[in-house]
Amino acid sequence: MQFFNYIENETSDVIFLVKTVDLETYEMTADAILSLKKSELNNNFRVILVESNTDNPPKYDVDITINYDGEFNYNKALNMAFEYLKSDYVCVFNNDVSFKKDWYSTIRYYMDIFNLDSASPRCPELQVGPNALAQKMILEYPEASVIIGYEALVHFCGWGWIMKRDVLDLLRPMPEDLTFWFQDNHMALQLKNLNKKHGCVTSSHVIHYGQKSYKHIEPKNLYKMTHGLQDTFCKKWQ
Repeated sequence: MQFFNYIENETSDVIFLVKTVDLETYEMTADAILSLKKSELNNNFRVILVESNTDNPPKYDVDITINYDGEFNYNKALNMAFEYLKSDYVCVFNNDVSFKKDWYSTIRYYMDIFNLDSASPRCPELQVGPNALAQKMILEYPEASVIIGYEALVHFCGWGWIMKRDVLDLLRPMPEDLTFWFQDNHMALQLKNLNKKHGCVTSSHVIHYGQKSYKHIEPKNLYKMTHGLQDTFCKKWQ
């Protein structure tokens, strides 16, 4: 019988995309980074932050800061961050999250046991945004389980995921015509088409508050970055 141990002494790249427009955003992002660094005693994180505020942006406790100029494009920002990867495992998270103790060692433990190529942690609390049915499914998942699947939100969480770097390299570059919404749907379908295994690891806990950045999107751009991308996404997968 093969026994698995929790991962120790591993360093992973963690990417945050940020537009620091006010003190609330700064404090939320700084808290997310602090919770990440405090969450693990035996593993380390190499934090890459893409900052879209180029007008006197604040400093964060990160390893690499990339300045993003121009109209925001989620996948373009990700592609910029991907140029700086060094680790075998890559994480991408929203800045409206709080990492709980041992979330990383837990998710990596189950990735090894179930031979996952990518995984999302579970938010064990109500989030802002998801519909009631999705919330019910997520909250009713049993602990110490891996829920295999490719449905956005309930399996593949766009707000937070981890992936083997060699698998991520098969997906790169991210399509920059998907500027915000449907990016997670697209990635999940890519994984499925490549027969790569994804699952939600229910005992890896990261709190996701939800939709904290929407108020910073200019009203004139909100539709084209959200519902307006549906046709673009559908044409890719028709």
